[in-house]
Amino acid sequence: MQHLFLGWAKRWRFHLLLILHVYSLSYLQAALSVTETAESITIHLGSGANVSHLAFVESSLNPKSIIYAWHYDGLTNPDASLRTGIDLFNAVQMETDGSPWALSYSTDDYGLTTSFTVGSATSRVVDPLKSPVWTYWIQGGSEYVEFGDSESFTFLVGNSLIISPAYWDTRYLTNGSYDVWTITPFSSTGAPSDTHEYTDISGKAQTVTFGTYEGSAPVLTGPPKLLSSRILSGGQLEIVFSVLQGGVYQLQAQEGLTQNSWQNFEPPFIATTTEKTYTLPMNNPSKRAFFRLVRRE
Repeated sequence: MQHLFLGWAKRWRFHLLLILHVYSLSYLQAALSVTETAESITIHLGSGANVSHLAFVESSLNPKSIIYAWHYDGLTNPDASLRTGIDLFNAVQMETDGSPWALSYSTDDYGLTTSFTVGSATSRVVDPLKSPVWTYWIQGGSEYVEFGDSESFTFLVGNSLIISPAYWDTRYLTNGSYDVWTITPFSSTGAPSDTHEYTDISGKAQTVTFGTYEGSAPVLTGPPKLLSSRILSGGQLEIVFSVLQGGVYQLQAQEGLTQNSWQNFEPPFIATTTEKTYTLPMNNPSKRAFFRLVRRE
């Protein structure tokens, strides 16, 4: 059976134990800002223009998704190395130490992850050599796969959560990226369903076989929903969306649906109620526009 844990890499029918080095960190301790909605708890830490997220979606840890939002400057460390999933995890551990949101984990005799702890709450403990297992999902950024079935390669992760085919010291962050842990049933049968293809940065298809994870991708936050739209007597357009208190949203617009050129129409806002109403002038020369409300965090 092959799957990802702290210090382990995926490779078909082989286990590779990695020795994780202790990195010296220069992250400054900062006050934590916590945003809680009906579905998630977001803990903001650090400072800077970029933000990457480390999330846990596991009901035994918390009924809500726990999302650590690490704010930082630059995509490289002081030694010029690319920022990785390890940097994200270490920053969260260091900057939440001693707080109600302190993050830690437990391992078995082989160094494989068995549980995560946030503050005083600990998740259920799993046997990493059986099923289910802790599963590592990634979104955004890129990843270097050292032991693919074909060859080593780097691929762009994309804008949907996928299960990491490698491990987090070769998972490279970008602004807005997500690293997410869940507990997921797992099996390794050698069946075709165990094989996944990734497109590397040169456009070449690469194959990695690491087992079958059952279930859908974790859901961190629910999208807003359109409640109503109408033309007012003054010729303005009224749009009403459902939102969650504490969530950050932004209205976007574009003139057609054949392209993907959404532009921010108004500044983002933090919801203080369960509905958001927009009253918009209809002064578009083409008399046509499409609107959507997106959840930022």
